[in-house]
Amino acid sequence: MGKGIAVYSSLSREGNYAIAWFLAIAAVFWLACLWIVDAFDPSITDVSARRAVKALTAIPLAMLFVASMLAVEEYVSAPMVLFVVFKALLDKTLFDLVCPAGAASAFMVAVGYGNVAVSVAVILGWCVWMWAFDKEWSNREMFDLYHERLDCDRTSDTLEVGRCQAAYLIWGAPLIVGWLCFFFGLACLYLAKEGSAVRMLMIQFLILGMGMWVSMSISGAEMGLADDLLQFALLFCSMMIVVCVNMIGYDNIKTKIGSMRMASKIGEYSQSNFAKAMLIVLTMPLIPLFMLLSAAIRQSRRLGLSMAPQKAKRDAEVDSYLTFAGHGMLRWLFSDVTAVMTWAAYIAMFYFICDVGVGKGATLFLGWMISVMKELSPAVVLVAFVALGVSMFLLPPVPGPPVYLTGGVLLVGSMEESMGFWGATALCILVCWLTKLISCAMQQKLFGENMSENVSVRYAVGINSLQMRAIRYCLMQPGLSPAKVAILCGGPDWPTSVLCGILRVPLHEAMIGTSPVLVLYLAYTALAGAFTLKTGGECASDATTPAPAADAPSPPPPAFPPPPAAFEEPGETNYWQMGSAVALGVAMVSMSCTSFAAVYYMEDTIANKRKECDAFPVDEEVEAREKKVAARQEAYKKVTKWTHLPALDRTFLGAGVVLMTAGCQIAGNFGSRCFAAFTVTCTVRLVDVVKNLGWVAIVLFGSGLVCFQMYQRGASARTKRVMEEEAEHGVQPNDAEAANAAPSFADEPDKK
Repeated sequence: MGKGIAVYSSLSREGNYAIAWFLAIAAVFWLACLWIVDAFDPSITDVSARRAVKALTAIPLAMLFVASMLAVEEYVSAPMVLFVVFKALLDKTLFDLVCPAGAASAFMVAVGYGNVAVSVAVILGWCVWMWAFDKEWSNREMFDLYHERLDCDRTSDTLEVGRCQAAYLIWGAPLIVGWLCFFFGLACLYLAKEGSAVRMLMIQFLILGMGMWVSMSISGAEMGLADDLLQFALLFCSMMIVVCVNMIGYDNIKTKIGSMRMASKIGEYSQSNFAKAMLIVLTMPLIPLFMLLSAAIRQSRRLGLSMAPQKAKRDAEVDSYLTFAGHGMLRWLFSDVTAVMTWAAYIAMFYFICDVGVGKGATLFLGWMISVMKELSPAVVLVAFVALGVSMFLLPPVPGPPVYLTGGVLLVGSMEESMGFWGATALCILVCWLTKLISCAMQQKLFGENMSENVSVRYAVGINSLQMRAIRYCLMQPGLSPAKVAILCGGPDWPTSVLCGILRVPLHEAMIGTSPVLVLYLAYTALAGAFTLKTGGECASDATTPAPAADAPSPPPPAFPPPPAAFEEPGETNYWQMGSAVALGVAMVSMSCTSFAAVYYMEDTIANKRKECDAFPVDEEVEAREKKVAARQEAYKKVTKWTHLPALDRTFLGAGVVLMTAGCQIAGNFGSRCFAAFTVTCTVRLVDVVKNLGWVAIVLFGSGLVCFQMYQRGASARTKRVMEEEAEHGVQPNDAEAANAAPSFADEPDKK
């Protein structure tokens, strides 16, 4: 490991973290001051002024670099982040200095081959060092020494502690950097092709978006893995985005992306109230800072301190304390205040309930079930698990990964003694697969087909919408096309199966089409549960357990699981930990791919089979229901217009959104400080899982939810009165308005 331990020890000395915070705050303030005087305005043409701005910008950037290095005890991955930033800046500098106009492809080919060659050399060198020369990678002595030097007490400190993670990160840093450069090189070779930069740019954003959705699903199974993998995916995608933008040129991005069909749809969605609400939820803490900065910029221009004084005339066009651009941004963001705020409230509710309530709540419940059933006979455990799994699958919000992970822990733990570990694991995977298929069949037959006569159910799935018409076209095709399999495997469990029942999709085709989940992600998640059983997991209650008198040896570095004969070798625990992490990582990637495939085939069907989709008959009962709902929506929109709302309702709505969003921000950005680490192998109490900051997030969200419900009650009562008054006077909603206001998420069944 060279001097890595000594460097880390020096950087993580007591007091360095406080210095890092001071430097970071000072650097941000410095950059804000430059921004206030319009130092970064592109209209500045004076050469000396631009050079002065570059020099003044380099100082706070250097301060941020030093701050990130001094904060390694809390942010262990900071060196990796700096590596990505440095690599992106280096590539941009080389591109600007040595690449003549029109030679971008040749430059990317050279960078691609160079990165691949260097990465292969680094990876091979690391492997040779590990296996041929060091020979200490497979036992505990080396890590005991490093943990001692890093002041990590593995008898009481978990791997969540930065100084304990540092040994493993330093040990594996060459391998991580090598693989990062390898994939970067392959991406550069792809970028050398004509028109590939725009596609790569779109792919990066799709990977990030889909990764966030999958991480929410899988976080219920393993709390730490999703965040770790998403962090490295974010680093890689950020680096590739910088390279793509540099290759295309910012001025050409709008033109090239605007010509893409998907970009036009994204542009439409970005102007919707939902998109604005999503932006508010994501950036709520930054909005006050944005307003403060905008006001300061306007004052600097008014006082003649700006380096772009011509902008003061534009600011004078608006009667506001903010700049012209800042005022316009807020007007766009809150163009329909009530609708945007209502959407923001629903988004915050969805995130908090799914991530905290369902994700962690389901894991706690499954952990409790494991503790109850672990002493029962294998036959009883098998029957109980199938019943439990089917029951949980029948609940729409519950995702599949926690169920599969529980099967790996519960079934393998119960049957390992009689069947052996791998035999029990194989049976567990088979049982989880059958449980999934049984649940889908019940959802399709009991809910979908039996309730297809119910107008409310058909309306709820949106059977008249274009998207569901496309899905219907794919599902109703004979045989098993790739589109049908992608939708059955990549769509959410409950809605997809219920929709198959409404559409009368043959059960055997639905079951065969769903079967590939076995190799796509189910088997890997169940394997992760079985491997977790070998480690025992890190539970929230471990932190309160007294440390044994004798010093426990440090675990070995992460690696792939050993053969069964090696179960008793020293350091076995972390082999299984790495196996569990790899299995869940593969499941995450596969879930992302299948979900993306489902969306792709739906959009492809809409584009290429539009006539066939439009040929499906309109469900008249659902259409009538949609008109009634549209009439209610029109009345609701009238009574909830921001200028018509009573002051108390404005307070309830604003407070509800702010409080719920604050709870989401705390739980999302400071998850490890809100909730202790635990898996389904843990039997813990709620008070052991939720930390003080977590209770703050829960209280904020709960208070916001109460405020929002109070607002909803008042709005619903006023809407009811308006509709009654319109009914008395015989007022009917305009058919065109009703059609435009109808929901847009569904399709049409064969039978009413």
